[in-house]
Amino acid sequence: MTELERALVALGEGLEYPGAPDVWAQVEPRLRRRRFWPAVVVAAAVLAVGIAFAVPPARSAILKFFHIGSVSVEQVQTLPPAQTRPFSTGLGPKRPQPTVQLPARLTATAYYARPGLHAALLRYRGKQVLYAELRGDQMGFAKKFVGPTTHIEEARLGEFGMFLSGAPHVLMWEQGNVQTRLAGNVLIWLDRGVTYRLEGDLDKRQMLALAGQITR
Repeated sequence: MTELERALVALGEGLEYPGAPDVWAQVEPRLRRRRFWPAVVVAAAVLAVGIAFAVPPARSAILKFFHIGSVSVEQVQTLPPAQTRPFSTGLGPKRPQPTVQLPARLTATAYYARPGLHAALLRYRGKQVLYAELRGDQMGFAKKFVGPTTHIEEARLGEFGMFLSGAPHVLMWEQGNVQTRLAGNVLIWLDRGVTYRLEGDLDKRQMLALAGQITR
């Protein structure tokens, strides 16, 4: 059970709510016949997260520690040591051929790849942006430590998304040994088993617009 699931369970145990009629006996046979359990599970998870974000205490608990696919985010009072480093740090060797699919109107200045991660450096609105795709069952592939002055908000993108802005946070990953660097504004979202990440000096509206171009 992830920390997000534990937070939701704890929320459910502490909330008072009116009783509801038992409709499972009527619904369950129909669900079984139609065989769309995976869609039901995903929809239920998204609904639970949406409800939790509407309740301030639950939202606060979730934002202290949560997972989005291959990325985990932990809110801490003091950030671990880190310094500003190039976006290409930790991405693996530069590749001569594209490692991610991009629309023709977006220009990549470099491509990178290592197991479980494919990335590209882009030029968007005159600014450098890092775009990465993290694939596979690798919970916590990268970890973000967020301080009190970094703003975290929900982003309506894919199955579940988050936008981090304000003060820089610390990105930590393992590549032979533990490495860290400071990261700025970041948009993370999960869609059909793939974790997507955009990082750069863009606001939320610009990030969502860029993500829409990439995933369209």
